[in-house]
Amino acid sequence: MKVAVVGPGALGCLLAARFFMAGEDVCLVDYRPERAKLLQEQGLIFTDLDGSCLNLFIPVFLPEELAPADSTIIAVKAYQTAAAARYLPTLLAKGGVALTLQNGLGNLEKLAEVAGMARLLAGATFVGATRRAEGEVIFAGLGPTIIGAPEGSTVTPEEMEKIAQVFRRAGLECQIREDIMAVLWEKLLVNVGINSLTAILRVRNGVLPDLPPAWELALAATQEAAAVAEASGFAPAVDPELHLTQVCTATAANRSSMLQDILAGHPTEIDALNGQIVERGAALGIPTPVNACLTEIVRALELAALSGWQET
Repeated sequence: MKVAVVGPGALGCLLAARFFMAGEDVCLVDYRPERAKLLQEQGLIFTDLDGSCLNLFIPVFLPEELAPADSTIIAVKAYQTAAAARYLPTLLAKGGVALTLQNGLGNLEKLAEVAGMARLLAGATFVGATRRAEGEVIFAGLGPTIIGAPEGSTVTPEEMEKIAQVFRRAGLECQIREDIMAVLWEKLLVNVGINSLTAILRVRNGVLPDLPPAWELALAATQEAAAVAEASGFAPAVDPELHLTQVCTATAANRSSMLQDILAGHPTEIDALNGQIVERGAALGIPTPVNACLTEIVRALELAALSGWQET
């Protein structure tokens, strides 16, 4: 199976590295020519779970250079989804499948607007990846990847199993679930509580429970999200507060992806996370004041960083 990983950020590089090390026919797809050239010339500097540092020369292509793939994994940031979507019709081989492993909600719909829903899969991954610098990625934590066919997808169980086997051969746990949209909501409940606050406070995940004012806000954001999820027909199968506590404990040393973006001066995925709770809550008539506040603060942080106004 030919696999194309779209987006050489932390997650995309981690997946491509592990697939490559397992002998899969994999390549990275990058829309930025200068970064693609860097990866082609220096290779990917990858630190694995055991601490070993490897220099991997994974094939890297610009979208227009790549022949169609059997499986295309979308690993770009949520705000880059629309840009990535326009390449899908040419990236997918006949009968090919596209799997989104992006954070938040709304990505699947954007991909479907361009490529249709029939050959799409949704997924959530709980592996930890940290980007040290451009082309340098650390495997920071092992967790499951969960994939499934959303409503309107015609991808068969047999096709999903072939994709799951790619992950498993690379030493990455992969589960197939029929209730994949509920899985995305469950991950979102955690992300809205952790990502924005760790980014605002510039702390690692495990610090939040030790900061009572911040922890109260995290719990409130998660509870608002749970109310929106339930009204949307996806009642959480887990206790939101308990789940948030468990994830903070299990990923205590991790820097959230949003914190990594803020520290690097990059845009964040706030609109696909807390922003989605605000947007969907408004449509359903459910108040989401905590998520609304956190969304605006992170947007202000982005603007201050991009404008060069932050003190150092």
